[in-house]
Amino acid sequence: MDHNNIPDVGQQETKWKEGNMRRLYLTDRHLRVMLWCILLGLQPTFAGILDPFNWARSDRIEVNIPWLPFENETRCYDELGCLNITRSWYHLIHRPFNVFPLPRVVINTRFILYTKKNPTDGQILNVNMNKTIIKSNFSPKRLTKLIIHGFIDTPLSNWVSEMKDELVKADDFNVIVVDWAGGSLPLYTQATANTRLVGLEVAHFINTLQKDHGLNPLDVHIIGHSLGAHTAGYAGERIQGLGRITGLDPAEPYFQGMPTHVRLDPTDAEFVDVIHTDGKSIFLLGYGMSQPVGHLDFYPNNGKEQPGCDLTEGPLIPLTLVKQGLEEASRVLVACNHVRAIKLFTESINGKCPYIGHQCPSYQHFLSGKCFHCGHGCAIMGFHADSSPGLITNKNNQTENEVYPSEEQETIGAKYFLSTGKEQPFCHRHYKVAIQLANPKGAESWVQGFLKVTLMSERGVIRGMDLTPSNYVKLEHGTTYTIVVTHPMDLGGKIRKVELSWEYDMNVLEPRSLCILWCNDRLYVKSVLVDQMELPSRGKRNVDFSSKLCTPKREFAEIPNRGSASFYDNCNR
Repeated sequence: MDHNNIPDVGQQETKWKEGNMRRLYLTDRHLRVMLWCILLGLQPTFAGILDPFNWARSDRIEVNIPWLPFENETRCYDELGCLNITRSWYHLIHRPFNVFPLPRVVINTRFILYTKKNPTDGQILNVNMNKTIIKSNFSPKRLTKLIIHGFIDTPLSNWVSEMKDELVKADDFNVIVVDWAGGSLPLYTQATANTRLVGLEVAHFINTLQKDHGLNPLDVHIIGHSLGAHTAGYAGERIQGLGRITGLDPAEPYFQGMPTHVRLDPTDAEFVDVIHTDGKSIFLLGYGMSQPVGHLDFYPNNGKEQPGCDLTEGPLIPLTLVKQGLEEASRVLVACNHVRAIKLFTESINGKCPYIGHQCPSYQHFLSGKCFHCGHGCAIMGFHADSSPGLITNKNNQTENEVYPSEEQETIGAKYFLSTGKEQPFCHRHYKVAIQLANPKGAESWVQGFLKVTLMSERGVIRGMDLTPSNYVKLEHGTTYTIVVTHPMDLGGKIRKVELSWEYDMNVLEPRSLCILWCNDRLYVKSVLVDQMELPSRGKRNVDFSSKLCTPKREFAEIPNRGSASFYDNCNR
């Protein structure tokens, strides 16, 4: 780099102050523009409808509009490199404002090392001070994990400590917490700009460790939450051969719908996996992205609203306050769905239950059992995503984490769905239950109501699983009703017995459902099919347990209202 072309610190500070003055002068106008956008319904969710020709893209605009104050401007940051703002960084709806990051001394990015030798007392690493690396417990021979927090967050947050502890427990890793608390505070627009500079800091950190200490970038895994996910992307685009990035609910505002150089994308690392848990529009108080941005994109519970996060379901905040303290209670109150991605990933590090995601067109298809078997495509969500079937190991180097998609065209842009629980343990086993309905003489053509099932195997019993979780279901005799349900218990192997409970529902708004004297409210069931699936280790075949259960010595079971019937695995007898 030509250091003669780098402005001195005084020039940088003067430019920064001038930029701030210009930004302050435009603040009121910016707010009025945004208010009009909201009042006119220019929401990101509907941008494609209101703007079919993409005229909102700033590169379509031929006049100097006032919200492009830094167009084609470049600023350099000593050994880190330079940042610029061009028209591609603007979008009238998705990203109307752009500013430059705060000075390095304000953000004050720090790198804090934890290993099995120092699991609680962190060591500050500064690649510009070689003795901090040499005297630390850092080893380039270990796999390295970096944790990057998000907006209005710090390394002191409970979740950072919990994830760090799980990683240290899992293996002999270099676990490095990236502290950019000086730049993560409001305003959000400024925090998004600061992530670009933090990305430069992370890239410089990794590249210097590679050059001076022999660290292999393929052995580096960056884990970022919210804005931290995009920070990891900015770092990855400047690190040649970075091994892996995990995005935990990447932030939506200012990133959704933007070009790949503005946000996290699959080119930022050899393997990019993403967990989406809060994908509603920001105007509906959703903070995370809904669009796929990695090689593997997981959508637990459809990636929008997580079970246990509905404040109307019960005393969620008081219980969290008592159990986990004020900090966690405030997170649950403000961003329960957004932080669920953190909890799912942290649990996956040392958990024995695999989070199995199923590639499917939609969550509704997944729940109806249409994508249950791994012939449609499966992957493991969380820490062990790089061991998913369909991924291959780099044959040139045999380090543990060098696993990449074997056929990128089949995974990039695809969505992997799964269901989880509302509290720890969040990981649940998936069971597909198919109820084959009989249609004997005297049965109604359809009935509506609620179903519950009890599953029994040699390993244990699951009682009272709800087969109609959303509401009553309309069942047509002579057809098959299929649903995917979950439970923490792994029954493993064949299901030996099933008890099916039925309750008829009368809806006064639907007169045909009223069953008092002249109708039959019974449910007629011919058989019950229960499928379980275990995701195999690489190189092995899927292990599927399918159990068909029937009524003993009868063609079908006749279940009265508020009654039950038993089915056994003796259909061939």
